[in-house]
Amino acid sequence: MSYLNMNKNILLTFFTLFIITIFPSQAQEDTSSKDKIDLDNSNSWAVGAGASNFIMHGDLRSIGTHDDTNYWNFGFYAHVDKMFNPLLGLELKANYYKMTGGAQSFTDLTNHRISYADDIQNPLNLNFEGEGFGAELNLIFSFTNLYQREPTKWNITGYAGIGYHQYNSALFEFRDGGATNYKFPGADFGFNPNRNSVNFASSIYLTGQIGLKRRISQRIDLELRTGMYFNNEDHLDAAISSKQDWETFFLTSIGLVVKLGKKKTFTIWNNEKTEAFKVIDTDKDGVMDNLDIEPNTPAGVMVYGNGKAIDTDKDGIPNYKDKCPFKYGLVSDEGCPIKEESDEKEIASTKNTTPTSLNNQNNNLPAEKVIIMDNYERTSISEKIALLSTSIYFDTNSNKIKDVSYANIDKIIELIKKVPNVNFVIEGHTDNTNSEKYNLLLSQKRVITIKNYMVNNGVATDRLKCFGYGESRPKYSNWNSGGRQLNRRVEIKPIGSFD
Repeated sequence: MSYLNMNKNILLTFFTLFIITIFPSQAQEDTSSKDKIDLDNSNSWAVGAGASNFIMHGDLRSIGTHDDTNYWNFGFYAHVDKMFNPLLGLELKANYYKMTGGAQSFTDLTNHRISYADDIQNPLNLNFEGEGFGAELNLIFSFTNLYQREPTKWNITGYAGIGYHQYNSALFEFRDGGATNYKFPGADFGFNPNRNSVNFASSIYLTGQIGLKRRISQRIDLELRTGMYFNNEDHLDAAISSKQDWETFFLTSIGLVVKLGKKKTFTIWNNEKTEAFKVIDTDKDGVMDNLDIEPNTPAGVMVYGNGKAIDTDKDGIPNYKDKCPFKYGLVSDEGCPIKEESDEKEIASTKNTTPTSLNNQNNNLPAEKVIIMDNYERTSISEKIALLSTSIYFDTNSNKIKDVSYANIDKIIELIKKVPNVNFVIEGHTDNTNSEKYNLLLSQKRVITIKNYMVNNGVATDRLKCFGYGESRPKYSNWNSGGRQLNRRVEIKPIGSFD
C-alpha cells in the first residue's frame, strides 16, 4: 500500500469514528435512569489561550540530535469550546509555533538521499528552522465524567481531531568555514515559485491529545495538555528522504480556560453529587433525552431526528393523534378537514344573506322602533366593542376560544346589554394560508362559537348575526407574517354601521 493510500485510509477511519462518536446510534439501548446533571443551569461555552512547545520527530528532530542540542520551540494557541453534555463537546483551536531541529544522533543519514538537497556533504550536520500556523477541529471527551460521581477540582479530557496548517521550513547544513561555521542552504519549503502558496507549504494532520484541567475558580480553569500530531506530508522538517515517511510532531501547552455565561457552573464541573453521565432515551424513540424535543412520546410513535412526533399534513396534530393524518384539519375535529354540518342553521341562514339585507332589516322597522341613540354614547360603545374584539383569540386551526379571550368577551357582553335596542353583527376573518373553502368554514364556525357564548350569558339571540368571510376581506397584506396575523381577526359592529 502506498504512503498516500495509507494516509487516505487513516483519514477515512478517523472520520468514521468521529461521526459515530458524535451521533450515537438510534438503536443504542438505555441502561440507566435519567442523569442528574442539569444542562439548562450550566454554561457550555469556554475560551482558552496559552503558551506551547513544539517538538519535531521526522527525518530531523528537536530532541536527541547529533549535535547534542535540544531545540525548544515556543509558540502560543487559542481555542473555543462548546460542550453538548458533560461527556462530549467540540473545540476549534488555532496554533502558532516556531520550528527548529537537527539530524538524529543514532542514525547515519548518509545512506538516505535527501530530496532537493543534492549539494549536502554531511547529512549529520543538517538543521532546519521555520514557523507554522494553522487550525484544528477536535472532539472533546471527558474521561473523568465517565466515572465521576462527586464534584472534584480535576478533570482528565481527551481530544481527537483533524487540522490544517501552513509552514515555512528551510533546510541548511553547518559547514566549517575556518574560524566559524556557516549555514549552507539546502531545501527551502517556505519558498517555491512552482507552488501556488509561494511563501508557505501546507498539510492536513490528525491529532490525539490528553489534557489535565484544574478548576481555579467558578470562572477560570488551568489546563496542561500534550498531544501527538500526524502530518500528511513529509516536508515539515524541510527534509524528504526514504528514512522516515511518516512525520510526527508534539505540542505541549499550558494555559487558562475562561468559562463563559451567567450560570454558576460549567458543564464538565458538577456542583452537586451526581451519577456518571449516561445516554438516556426515556421514550425509546432512538433520540437521546438531551436532544429530544418530546422525550415522552408513546412507544412505537415515529419521530423526526429531533424527537418530535411526525406530523405528515402539518396541521399541528401528530399522526398518532390525527384521525386524518394525510389531510389538513382542525384540532377540534381531531385533525380532519372541517365539514359543513347540517344542524348548524346559523351557517345556512347566513350563506345567502348580504350586508345590505341585514341593513334593510333595521330600515324596514316601524318608525317608532327605529333605533335612536345619543351620538356620543353610540360612538363610545362601538369603539370599545371594536377594540375588545381585536383581542379574541382561538386555538390554531380550531374554533375553540382561548381562555385569555373570555374576559374581553364578557366586557363586550356588558356593553351590548347597555344598548338593548341595538343589534350587532359578528364577523370572522382569516388569512390566506389554507384553501378558500377551508378558511370560509373556519371563520363561520368561530363566529357561531362567539355568538353561542354571548347567548348563554344573557344576550338575546335575535340581536346577533354571524358572518364568516374567510380570507375574502383582508385589511393588510398576506405576503408577510405580520400582515397575515392582523388579517386573522374578529370584528363586532352595530348593525347600523355594518357595510
